Amino acid sequence: MVLPLLAGGTVSLLALYLAFRNVPLTELGAYLASVDYRFLFLSLAMVAGLQVLKAHRWRVILGAVVPVGFTSAFHPMMIGFMLNCILPGRVGELARPLILGRQQDIPFATALSTVVAERLLDTITILALLAWVLGALDLAAADAIEFAGYRIDGALVVSAGRVTLAVGMALLVGIGLLRLETVQRWIKTLIHRLPDWIPAIGPHRRQWLFQRVSRPLAALVDQAVHGLAIVGRPLRLSACIGLSLVIWLLTACSFFILSVGFPGIDLNLIQMTAVLVVISFCIALPSVPGWWGLWEAGGVFALSLMRIAPGPAAGFTLVNHAAQIFPVILIGLGSALISGVGLGRIAKTARRI
Repeated sequence: MVLPLLAGGTVSLLALYLAFRNVPLTELGAYLASVDYRFLFLSLAMVAGLQVLKAHRWRVILGAVVPVGFTSAFHPMMIGFMLNCILPGRVGELARPLILGRQQDIPFATALSTVVAERLLDTITILALLAWVLGALDLAAADAIEFAGYRIDGALVVSAGRVTLAVGMALLVGIGLLRLETVQRWIKTLIHRLPDWIPAIGPHRRQWLFQRVSRPLAALVDQAVHGLAIVGRPLRLSACIGLSLVIWLLTACSFFILSVGFPGIDLNLIQMTAVLVVISFCIALPSVPGWWGLWEAGGVFALSLMRIAPGPAAGFTLVNHAAQIFPVILIGLGSALISGVGLGRIAKTARRI
């Protein structure tokens, strides 16, 4: 548990240094000293409260498969979120269903499918917000931002949006097809016939492959389909869509509340929603744990669209970034202690999957 935390923290600190090595730290320090940090505590409280809503949404998704208590969903989710913040490769997305499966006796493929469904809901929501941003902002109006080795401009944000749309559509089509019984039978038939397509093996080896490979893979298909049961529950699905919209809008509210205490940043909630959207697409790019560097680059670029000076933009983005992820890390650590989960073992297992 300690080694993954130290490794992730070291990488994140290095990335933060690289992100701000060209920023005049004296001026940044003077600006940060002028901030009214009372609003920071309000923003932190909202970020912490948002985790409760996210856990409730996942519980609703899981409820279409098997009833799960709130804490049973909350602790694995927070541990997964924490691992995403401190370790590369977003291993938390695999660790979350792994922990849930071990504690609630839910097959890994089933639990993972619920995470996929949750991520698809987030994708749909952020794409809807992006459509508004593209209509409300002139992304070509701002100069490109060179930050921590990243070049962020309007074309990159649009490109990230298109990639996200393509991935979201592929997931949506894939889930829709997988829910069809005909497609399920076709996939499992192909899996069962795999040993027959391997040349130069005897009947005994072919039977061994069928028992040890084909049958488990076919079972995984059934488990994955079972995890997507919410697709066939219109009321639950509608509730989750509504929760996703509320979660994203409240996240924008946490941005806005924090900004009230920052001199030189006078933006409304709609503009802060646009900042959130731009940052969200920027951190979708490959980056270090905690998205240090990319988050700051996306934030400075988004705020430049609002004609915010680079100094205040960098200061606000840095503090806001910390306000968004440090509560997640602390709550995740608490969840790991309460649940008795060994983070190092879980992270290693997730990487092997």
